[in-house]
Amino acid sequence: MDKDPLIKWISIIYRYSLIYANEQLKDFNISAGELSFFIAITDMEGITQEKLSSYLRMNKGTTAKAVKSLETKGYVIKRIPESDKRSYNLYPTAKAVELRKRIRKLAFEWNDILLKGFDKKRRKEAALIIEKMAKNADMCINRSGEDDGKKDQ
Repeated sequence: MDKDPLIKWISIIYRYSLIYANEQLKDFNISAGELSFFIAITDMEGITQEKLSSYLRMNKGTTAKAVKSLETKGYVIKRIPESDKRSYNLYPTAKAVELRKRIRKLAFEWNDILLKGFDKKRRKEAALIIEKMAKNADMCINRSGEDDGKKDQ
């Protein structure tokens, strides 16, 4: 086993990712802390605040604060559905849809920075390994299912 646990390096990448995102998004008045909410709302138009909390594994208070901030900044519109007057559906504004395109481009630019020096095969392997690690973490924390039975090669 290596001298450092993987989480050390994952944590470093995560922290640098937040720094990069904050720097790239400062002109749009959106923070890295709001980014996961922003992306989920733009990718899943009409999601409820409750489902957003569940999807992102965030508490309801944190979600409410982020949604309110994004709404104030003109990125999100809340609508009360006819079917349930007690909840809100969240929709991105046109401004948010445009920014989402920019954020997607930035995400791929960050991928290129992280994967500098990797050939195409190694890039694909890295993506598959990280995806599998995320699924393993989800399974452990949420006991969401059985292992897919695939062994490392």
